[in-house]
Amino acid sequence: MRWQHFELWFGFLGGTTYDITFPDKTDLNADLKSDLEKLFSKTAKSNDVVISEVAGRNALSVKTVELNEKQRNTLNAALEKTYGVDEKNIENQNISASVSDDMKSDAVTAVVIAVICMLIYIWFRFKDVIFAGSAVLALIHDVIAVILVYGLTKISVGNTFIACMLTIVGYSINATIVIFDRIRENLQVHSSEEALAEVVNESITQTLTRSINTSLTTIITVVVLAILGVDSVKDFAIPLLAGFICGGYSSVCITGTLWYSWKRVQFKRKKAKK
Repeated sequence: MRWQHFELWFGFLGGTTYDITFPDKTDLNADLKSDLEKLFSKTAKSNDVVISEVAGRNALSVKTVELNEKQRNTLNAALEKTYGVDEKNIENQNISASVSDDMKSDAVTAVVIAVICMLIYIWFRFKDVIFAGSAVLALIHDVIAVILVYGLTKISVGNTFIACMLTIVGYSINATIVIFDRIRENLQVHSSEEALAEVVNESITQTLTRSINTSLTTIITVVVLAILGVDSVKDFAIPLLAGFICGGYSSVCITGTLWYSWKRVQFKRKKAKK
């Protein structure tokens, strides 16, 4: 996957958006969407085309690379001739790269602020920077995984992108804190270096049922949204589903391992100083 292609689907570059309202008798089926995709791909000379239904109207939204005036006129004529769409029901606008850059900047800023606040919160709550560092690295893992899902599924980035990222960060940190709380309690009984692995394993085992139940109930709800929701809801639900799965996995399998590894290094450094 070329980096330019990857950036397009994340809204980091400019593009053109079409809102096409079809006659009421027109069925917005898979064949029509496929034909429309071919039409836009041929005109734009690019396969970067995303089509979604518009809620509440017999209309489709099409996003593609930035089109010049000649290309837009060609598309308008083809839509009128082939599908009987009235010219006044064809709306298009170019999204400049500067607008896309603003969205990218806002998304990065929001996630960074959220992660820093959580780092400070966990640091003060557990009185140990290792807990905070382990949790933040797991959060970064979750965010990167969701970004990859956006790229691989070619879901266009809209206003829900930032909300999706922050929701995943909040969900993932909640499960992590539960596990860390149990680790802190068990450390009061076993605090030696030799017992660290046992403490982590025991803490994860004690909270595993709770983690599985919480993840499953959340995932089931989002799966229903992804299946039954309109395209705009699916564009939000699919990345959210991937984030919840990654968040549940990272909380159980990654955070404890990171904490254990760093804690062992800390013990060894203390021994070396002595």
